[in-house]
Amino acid sequence: MLKLCLNERLRELRIKSGYTQSQIAKILNIDRSTYSYYEIGKTTPDVSVLVTLAKVFNIPIEQLLADESTPKDVAERRFPSDYAHGKKNSSHIYELSDKEKELVGVFRICPKEEQDYVLTYLEQVSAPHKVH
Repeated sequence: MLKLCLNERLRELRIKSGYTQSQIAKILNIDRSTYSYYEIGKTTPDVSVLVTLAKVFNIPIEQLLADESTPKDVAERRFPSDYAHGKKNSSHIYELSDKEKELVGVFRICPKEEQDYVLTYLEQVSAPHKVH
């Protein structure tokens, strides 16, 4: 039977997303050792951190917290368990530089209004200069 504990799930998601512990800790604005404790099961992240991690890993919070106690549970869930089957999750950020990974992680945890503001700003600064 497959049983992934939260700490194991966090480690799998982080690795399959291409992040280091230091990168995730920086996105969460915590010490690397604090995040490391989450992965080894020494401490458990609070709800707000779990919500943020789900955003960083680009998965629904339900998938992060789902009980993986039996293969049947995994097969019947609405959300596929890519990390449990050895596939990359939907983050697909392996090709990005460390700074780009951090930017993606921070962008994902921003409220939609802030994301829209950032995108609008980037569109403005990256638009070609108009010739008069």
